[in-house]
Amino acid sequence: MTIPNRPNTQPRHTPSLDDNTVDEAIGWYLRLKDSSATPHDRQAFETWLSRDPCHQLAYQEAEQLWQEIGAPARLYALQKATQTVPKRRFKQPRHWGWALAATCLLGVLLSFELWREPAHLDHLIADTTTAPGQSQHLQLADGSSLLLDGNSALDIDLTEMQRRLTLRRGRLWIDAAKDPQRPLIITAGEASVRVIGTHFSVMRSGDRVTVTVSEGQVAVSDNLDHQAMLVGGQQIALQDGALGPVSTVAIPLTRAWKEGRIIFDDAEIGEVVAQLERMLPGRVLIDKQAFSELRVSGSFHANQPAALIETLTDVFGITVHHLPGNLLWLRPTHTS
Repeated sequence: MTIPNRPNTQPRHTPSLDDNTVDEAIGWYLRLKDSSATPHDRQAFETWLSRDPCHQLAYQEAEQLWQEIGAPARLYALQKATQTVPKRRFKQPRHWGWALAATCLLGVLLSFELWREPAHLDHLIADTTTAPGQSQHLQLADGSSLLLDGNSALDIDLTEMQRRLTLRRGRLWIDAAKDPQRPLIITAGEASVRVIGTHFSVMRSGDRVTVTVSEGQVAVSDNLDHQAMLVGGQQIALQDGALGPVSTVAIPLTRAWKEGRIIFDDAEIGEVVAQLERMLPGRVLIDKQAFSELRVSGSFHANQPAALIETLTDVFGITVHHLPGNLLWLRPTHTS
């Protein structure tokens, strides 16, 4: 494993707390924030708080940490709002009030679940899916070979008239069988890829689609009817529905993930987070602005997310918090 590049910024020198203590404080913060917290819970919290002077600092750290996580904080506010039924101007049957409350609560739970596990909807409606950290090989009837990366969802439509794949999320490697009468069309968000026979990959993460060609020729178009032709060793990204410039990539890098390796080459933190979310369930939360100058270069095993996380913590001094609901929070560590 090569060692990632260190950021240019110097760490700030402020007192640090033991990670276990901060995690305990987060647990107390969430327990007390819950409306089901009892007087016994609050008394136990006060006992914990007075046991060690560091506990007060850790609890303040937990409060600040949770405030920085916008989505969970907004979720709790929304949950509190649904617990209070507004006064009605007209008298209605009591069961309608319960139905409204139940509908609101269901909406909140579904919204949170889709935010926490955005792949759920795609996994429900796609033809083929993979769980985080698991890949799948597929052999199509036309002779094409596919490799679906972890946390991906794919639709397959093969007929006598057409060959079409729809990548709903994740990453797909394609060894396309040649068939001049039926070009293979791959749709990913706003991107459309047209090939006759070649080797390439398509990655879809949010509203960004990246096409990388290992061998052959690929035509990529966007919804504005712009088109680019790629050959082996070339890559293009589509962002917000528009094609970007064509760039050159090393052939070994285009095949790395297919062979079970994750290689970062001067990668931004967003790319690292996207990779972690393909390897782990749930979400990875991070303030990209705090790591705007961070660049990562290194090679990792695709099925060992812990090794990547360990490198981030050891080399870059990033603190990792495991929060309820499969949430992983990465933030700068301020050491003395």
